[in-house]
Amino acid sequence: MTIFEFRPYATRSNIVLFHDYLCPWCWVGFFHAQRLAAEFSVVFDWRGAELYPPELEPQMLSKPGPSAPRHPDRKKTRFDLFCESEQILVPEPRPGFVRTHRALLGAEFVKATTDYATELAWHEAIYRAYWERCEDIESLEVLGQLGAPLGLDVAALTVAIASEQGAENILAFDDGAYAKGIRHVPTFIFGTEEILAEAHYVELAYATQRFLVRKPKE
Repeated sequence: MTIFEFRPYATRSNIVLFHDYLCPWCWVGFFHAQRLAAEFSVVFDWRGAELYPPELEPQMLSKPGPSAPRHPDRKKTRFDLFCESEQILVPEPRPGFVRTHRALLGAEFVKATTDYATELAWHEAIYRAYWERCEDIESLEVLGQLGAPLGLDVAALTVAIASEQGAENILAFDDGAYAKGIRHVPTFIFGTEEILAEAHYVELAYATQRFLVRKPKE
């Protein structure tokens, strides 16, 4: 039995953003989205793209909490250089791998039952809990604790997550995502004309400007 109804996606007027809380590139994309919203007053259609969906075996997952410290002499990766160029700090030590399925289900509940401001607050709460405090965002208890200050009905949230409400709206990697042309996260979709993934802010800003010129007048 469905305990809530989903609002239709407004892809012609909103910038679609596929993301997963687990992804370090999405940690940067989260700040990019905040900056774009502040600079251009744009609205995002947040959609979960789950890197490790439930059907995958959990060998790559580790216990919640910080990962082992990174060696200071480790060679910089493409992601390290990307963060430096964007002037965005990735917290250290980085969190261990956990599933994000329940956190993404929670996002679907929030989208369906509250307003946009609360939805944004949920995304920020989850990202910061995972990346800054290494919290287990797959824990129903943790999700309830994060949702309560936002004014969410924690009991309804828990029921919705436990009963997999909204799971059909979460895009699973890899087959499902590839079929829709989503090969990386974060992926920003500007109407039907432009798609950018793992992009620098300046690229996203120019794409947003073009999108605002093209978008239907409200």
